[in-house]
Amino acid sequence: MRRTLVIHHVVLPPMKEQRILQAALSRPRWATYKRLADQHSLDAASLYVWNMQMCGALLSPLHVCEIVIRNAVAAALAHAFGPRWPWHPALLQRMPADGALSALQDLHRRADRRMDTPEIIASLRFAFWQQLFTRRFEGAVWARGLMIALPNAPRCALSVVRTNIHADLDRIRHLRNRIAHHEPILERDIGADLAAIGRLIHARCPHTLGWLQRHERATTVLAASPLAGRP
Repeated sequence: MRRTLVIHHVVLPPMKEQRILQAALSRPRWATYKRLADQHSLDAASLYVWNMQMCGALLSPLHVCEIVIRNAVAAALAHAFGPRWPWHPALLQRMPADGALSALQDLHRRADRRMDTPEIIASLRFAFWQQLFTRRFEGAVWARGLMIALPNAPRCALSVVRTNIHADLDRIRHLRNRIAHHEPILERDIGADLAAIGRLIHARCPHTLGWLQRHERATTVLAASPLAGRP
C-alpha cells in the first residue's frame, strides 16, 4: 500500500526560520533579499515570497508575448520568402554561422526527420526571433513585412520602429531569463517590462492584449509589492 507523506508545519520564530531558509536556498542567494530587507526595514522572507509570486504571475504575459511575436515574425518571413521560408536559400544565406540566428541552420543539421514549418517555429528560441529585428533584415523582411506582421506598430521611420521593437524584445528576453534561472527581479522596473510586453502584443493585435489584460495577475501582484512607493 502506498503511503502518503504527511508534512507537519511548525511555525518558527522569524529569525530561526530565516536561518533555515538561508541554509536551504544558499547564503549568496539570500543576501540580495537580506540587503533589500535591511535597507527598507522589511522581512527578507516576505520579499522572497513576493518575488516568487511576481515571477509566477509574469509567465502569462510572457507566454502570450512570445507566441504572438514569433507568429508575427513567421508571417513576415512567409511574405518575404514563401511558406517554406525555413528552407529558402536567400534567407539561410543571411544567417550567420554562430549566435542566436544560427539556430535555424542547427535545426536542419540536427533533425532526425523532416520537420514542417510549424514545428520549426515552435522549436526556435526567443533570441532567434529578436535577432530578426536587427538591421541585417530591414530591407529583406521588414520593408514590406512590418505592416503584415505588426499592423498596429507606430507609423514612423522603419529603422526607428525596428530598433524600438528589438529593444523591447531585449528587455523581455532578460526578464524571461532571470525568471527561468530563478533570479531576483525585485529591483527591475516591472512596470516598464509589462509596458514593453503590451506594446509588442498591441502591435500585432489589440484585442489579444485586451484579453490578456482581463486575465493576467501580474498587474495585481506588482501593486502589492512590499517595495512599492519606497525609494
